[in-house]
Amino acid sequence: MAGRGDFADWAGEQTPGLFRRALILTGDWHRAEDLVQETLAKLYVHWHRVDLEQNAAGYAMRTLFHVFVSDRRRRPGEATLVDVVPDRPEPGRDHELRLDLIRALDVLSPQERFVVVARYLDDLSVEEVATMLKRTRSWVRTTAHRATKRLQRSPGPLASLVS
Repeated sequence: MAGRGDFADWAGEQTPGLFRRALILTGDWHRAEDLVQETLAKLYVHWHRVDLEQNAAGYAMRTLFHVFVSDRRRRPGEATLVDVVPDRPEPGRDHELRLDLIRALDVLSPQERFVVVARYLDDLSVEEVATMLKRTRSWVRTTAHRATKRLQRSPGPLASLVS
């Protein structure tokens, strides 16, 4: 079990990765920051149950997923701004492709979006995603298949990359 003193060090290491995932999921810099902050707050409350030797990062991702889905339920019809380029561009990155990715992911349900991000951007195995979401491997495979089919049917340059 982890102590409260370990949380600050652990959170400092995990925050950049959580933020990247949150930014991909939400498509909005500020919402991603809020999502990570709420995730870390929930983790802090339950930190005494976390075993750092086990999959603490997976527990954080599962918490991020639940917070993301819960947030989407609270604000179902709210528009998402995706044409805003971050203040600090990363060298060598194709920003148009990133915006296309965010637009394409926006057509997916929260569960589909999370599975696509976990499987294809984070390169996690079906088993890892299933364990993280407490779902079956079959559910993860089916959800990933359906989501990629929806991405292929979505208009725009990203559809050709998914095909």
